[in-house]
Amino acid sequence: MAFVLKVSNMYSSLKLFCITYKVLYASLLKDRLLYLNLAKKLKLCYNNIQRKKGDWMENEMIKIKTIIVGVNHTNDEEFNYQIQELEALCEACDLDVVASLVQNMPTLNNATYLGSGKLEELKNVKDLYQASLVVFLEELSPVQLRNIKDVIDVDVMDRTMLILEIFKKRAKTKEAILQVEIANLKYMLPRLAGSYTNLSRLGGGGSGAGGARRGSGETKLEEDRRHIERRITKAEKELAEIVASRKNARKKRLANEMKTVAFVGYTNAGKSSSINTLIHMFQGDKKKEVFVKNMLFATLETATRRIQLPTNEEFIITDTVGFVSNLPHHLIESFKSTLEEVKEASLIVHIVDASSPYANLQIQTTNQVLTSLGVKDIPMVYLLNKYDLVKNDMFMPTIIGDQIRTSNLDQRGFDELIAYIKDKLFDDVVKVKLLIPYDKGEIFNLLKEKSNVHAFSYHDDGIVVDTIVSKYLYNLYHQYEIQ
Repeated sequence: MAFVLKVSNMYSSLKLFCITYKVLYASLLKDRLLYLNLAKKLKLCYNNIQRKKGDWMENEMIKIKTIIVGVNHTNDEEFNYQIQELEALCEACDLDVVASLVQNMPTLNNATYLGSGKLEELKNVKDLYQASLVVFLEELSPVQLRNIKDVIDVDVMDRTMLILEIFKKRAKTKEAILQVEIANLKYMLPRLAGSYTNLSRLGGGGSGAGGARRGSGETKLEEDRRHIERRITKAEKELAEIVASRKNARKKRLANEMKTVAFVGYTNAGKSSSINTLIHMFQGDKKKEVFVKNMLFATLETATRRIQLPTNEEFIITDTVGFVSNLPHHLIESFKSTLEEVKEASLIVHIVDASSPYANLQIQTTNQVLTSLGVKDIPMVYLLNKYDLVKNDMFMPTIIGDQIRTSNLDQRGFDELIAYIKDKLFDDVVKVKLLIPYDKGEIFNLLKEKSNVHAFSYHDDGIVVDTIVSKYLYNLYHQYEIQ
């Protein structure tokens, strides 16, 4: 996100500063990271105005200096991977990771997550790097959040909060926005109590004609809890309406025996790029391509595209949200409606970044999420993507099951993928010869569009068509069959 200020003189700059500051203050609760980012920028703008009396323009984004923190319980490679992934998540949220801090201990400190000595070290590292934010690897309790912030005196986030923030930034459709909002509210709800501890102490508890009165903090807490619960109910109702509409669309596809191929996989494994490769091969229409960007969670919305092969077989490709290790449970719950597409797919294509040293862990994570969604008894093929980046096959991930090695760079392996899809989805076809009466010309046109017509010829009593059709079409038009 680029943020550029153009000013012509000190007075216009000061005016811009005042106006922008008011807007930011008003939107503080909606986007805290954006607020911190822009507030720092505006402060810098103000300082430059004071120092210089002429034109000034800033072109570079000032990112929030961030420290990441984790506790290593098992001392294995998975922890190193989780720390690297946490840094990547921070980068996806436009944060500047300046340091990382790790403590080796078997269990977490229930009060402060870290031990007291390591927490003091964190405070010193924060001061050294002048960091404004600390992100923790694991989900923090309300007590831990409050106690940590009291010691280090900067904003604190945990990994779940970070992922929710990324999802909030990425959500574009109404459905995705509602899903993220529900997940965010459900995360906030049990964490309200710690926010009002001091206020409740200030509230009175004396007696009088009206009896004991509740503390102001307790009253505010109850009000906020009811407000959040009402908003969750409203958002879930709106989401249910969208889900119902998509279910109707799926029913129509099933009624027409339209096959569906669901692309799933770890975030940034190359699902959207692989779909675009197929679109380019068979559609040639850039307008139909799905959004692609080299970042975590580039895709939140379910995108569907129709693919028609040269032999007239048709199927629907579904692009889904990428998975990540330890994906928050309430986030999976909120996106379950979107992922229902996977449960009803005819075939699952599991995209794997074959070049990643952690590919096996990513495969395990994706399969665990699919199991939690109730996905079973659906044929699946592993697409070992980015194979062009693999230097030695001995480093390829270990997979039990059907697999195809692909590269979106040179379209390697995609002909094999299409052959695999045809074999799995269209093995129930029927080779048939039909005599279509001339007054049923719409059937002949449909066969040319929906089946693999090998030959046709015109006769006195109609059009003779040699074709391969699905069992669905055969059942519709078998009365026209001839020997």
